[in-house]
Amino acid sequence: MINTKIFKNGLKLVVEEMKGFESVAFNMFVGTGSINETPDIFGISHFIEHMLFKGTKTRNAFEISKTFDMLGANVNAYTNYEETDFYTKSASENLEKCVEIMSDMLFNSIFDKKEIEREKQVVIEEIKMYADDPESKAISLLNKNFYVGTPFERDIAGTVSTVKNLTQNKMFAYKNRYYVPQNITLSFAGNIDFETAQKLVEKYFLPNFKFNGEKVDKIFKKTKAITYSKAYKDNSQSQVLIAFPGLYFDDKNLDLGRIFNVAFGSGMSSILFQSIREKLGLVYSISSSIFTNCAGGDITIELATSTKNVGTALLAVKNEILNILNNGITKEQFENARSNLMSSIRLSFENTSTVSLFNAKKFAKLGKVISKEEYINSVKNARYENLNNYLKNHFQTDNFSVSVVGSNMKIDLKKYFNFNN
Repeated sequence: MINTKIFKNGLKLVVEEMKGFESVAFNMFVGTGSINETPDIFGISHFIEHMLFKGTKTRNAFEISKTFDMLGANVNAYTNYEETDFYTKSASENLEKCVEIMSDMLFNSIFDKKEIEREKQVVIEEIKMYADDPESKAISLLNKNFYVGTPFERDIAGTVSTVKNLTQNKMFAYKNRYYVPQNITLSFAGNIDFETAQKLVEKYFLPNFKFNGEKVDKIFKKTKAITYSKAYKDNSQSQVLIAFPGLYFDDKNLDLGRIFNVAFGSGMSSILFQSIREKLGLVYSISSSIFTNCAGGDITIELATSTKNVGTALLAVKNEILNILNNGITKEQFENARSNLMSSIRLSFENTSTVSLFNAKKFAKLGKVISKEEYINSVKNARYENLNNYLKNHFQTDNFSVSVVGSNMKIDLKKYFNFNN
């Protein structure tokens, strides 16, 4: 059973009691990320995520880590363009202590100047690590071109230069502006009832907010364009990514898109895997993904192949896209993909962490939650007859980006991936 509450200050609470579980997952989901950064503070959302673990008025960084470890709790955090999420998973008897520590991190972090300087080096190493990774570099290159003119064109971690220029004052200003009740959703899932969760929120969160800040509610529209981009990396393989327009988080066709994505590029029987790997032998792995965001999202095809095969692989992928635009997919492929997706949903909802984050995102972004069965029924109700319109709306032959990271900088990408010839 799922229960929700919005407190007078805008703080959101969602609780799903899951019978038969020992664990409770807890998410402190903050609706801000790199889309809210100005040029002088690029990377600050990600940096604050790190710094909340680096000491409060009552605990230093080691004491935070030691206590979580003593509790046997799984704890971590992530930052993306639109959100920053802090989460724990613990035995139910240790939940209150986890919530208390998260509250302490939120309200009492001191952003110690020595810790800031030390953590800058850690984040700079993280930036360098991703820059050295061909897949990460290709994703960054793709975003820079596909999402040009929106905040999604930037790397979430910022740059070495912007990270070096972050200060304690800038961090407190950003946190006080965006880490406010109307941007925060607290989510619990597992061995907990709504009354217990509400008491924890009223004890550790409600009395401690001091700033009203600014509610985040932004929509962006990317520029329609065809772009090709390359970056040099002296590897035997090249990393290739292709992006087409995707979906907003609340799009009515999201379930239809997910079903198609399973059929097209998820799994060993998918269209891309069978064609590009099994028949042509051009890759070891190839997949497609669907991403939602407030700039319309993207459908991305990702593969890695020997540098000499990049052109052939691009041609093969283009031909598969043309085939689905002309002929769609079969009813059998659609139904098999639907069955796969429904089974995946059922299995994923056996994890309290998955359920808690799913509920947090839905409640934060849509103001409502849906149960597992409602989610599955929504997938059941997606209509095969609507698929052709979906494909034409999203596989736009005049609106896509191709990025390649590899050693051949002379390759003419347009020659191999162009729908005008």
